[in-house]
Amino acid sequence: MIIRTINIVKRIMTQGQWALLVVFFLACKEEPTPVPEPEEPKPQAMFDFEQIDPADPFSYSFTNKGTNFSLVRWEFGDDSVSLDDSPAHTFLRTGNFRVTLRTENSQGFWAESETFINLNPDSLVEVATTPQPDGSLDLTVASEMAIDSVFWYKGVGTGGDFITNDDNLNISVQQGQFEDYTLRVKTPNGSYAEINRRLTDLGVVRDLTKVRNIFRVSRDNDGGQFAGEGSLKLIDNDTRTKFLQFNFSGDLWFELEYFEPVILGAYTFTSGNDAPERDPKNWRLEASVDGENWTVLDERTDEVFDQRFQTRTFIFDNSEAYTIYRIYVTSVVNSGLFQLGEWRMLALPQG
Repeated sequence: MIIRTINIVKRIMTQGQWALLVVFFLACKEEPTPVPEPEEPKPQAMFDFEQIDPADPFSYSFTNKGTNFSLVRWEFGDDSVSLDDSPAHTFLRTGNFRVTLRTENSQGFWAESETFINLNPDSLVEVATTPQPDGSLDLTVASEMAIDSVFWYKGVGTGGDFITNDDNLNISVQQGQFEDYTLRVKTPNGSYAEINRRLTDLGVVRDLTKVRNIFRVSRDNDGGQFAGEGSLKLIDNDTRTKFLQFNFSGDLWFELEYFEPVILGAYTFTSGNDAPERDPKNWRLEASVDGENWTVLDERTDEVFDQRFQTRTFIFDNSEAYTIYRIYVTSVVNSGLFQLGEWRMLALPQG
């Protein structure tokens, strides 16, 4: 029946019309079902890493342990990338670096693995000090890594006054005073490490404000310790922030309780950003080994901060190790509020 119908139509159609009809019938034929592409195994991302040479703590080798991939991309957390399967990489500065391996198969499926490599300058290089009979202090570089160049600066950071490229440096610090120096070193591979040290006539001053201890206050800011002017701002190592307590009544204390007894010999206060009448005026520093029996190590009366964000250092005589160090503020200049920008506790070199 279908053939007959086509033949009848053919008699009354032109040749071109018939061609169009044939195309129409062919287009209506059922297309074959496409065969799905086989799915590849999913990629996995795993890797090992190790320091290449103990004398070069900045250089690492990375071994790709991933499977089922056709593409690989490494990111080292310092704006460097690699497309090598198992690369080696040298970090050019200290810091905490997030290293990521990404593997991908030809169908676009991917996997990632990451680790963190922390290059702490304080664990890589140190300033060794030796007091001299004439009262001066010899500074030398102490490090297990290979060093190509040395840079000494007076002040904090490389913005201070450049002194010398010599390995050794002799300085003079007046007794009872602090001075800041910066040491910068470069490795043969071009990596840099930089440390700042506060020095007395006897050696390096250690900031132990946030080293293995618990911080407490007798009463916090009305918004709590995490508020914009809460008590944690007192020890955040940022002199532009401050702790503000409302309704100051002369019974404020703040303390550090160390996990192990430590010998401390100085502390610093940094004034807040405004309202000098809120500054501490009278206070005492107490210490204890049990939280019940207290020894007064330092007491101050009628103290004045001449400027905003001014850091003042207070040295006290102490050779005993205590667990708790507490500042007890009994008076501010002239206000019902208390403010302080920063509080740091320091360990002095023992003569």
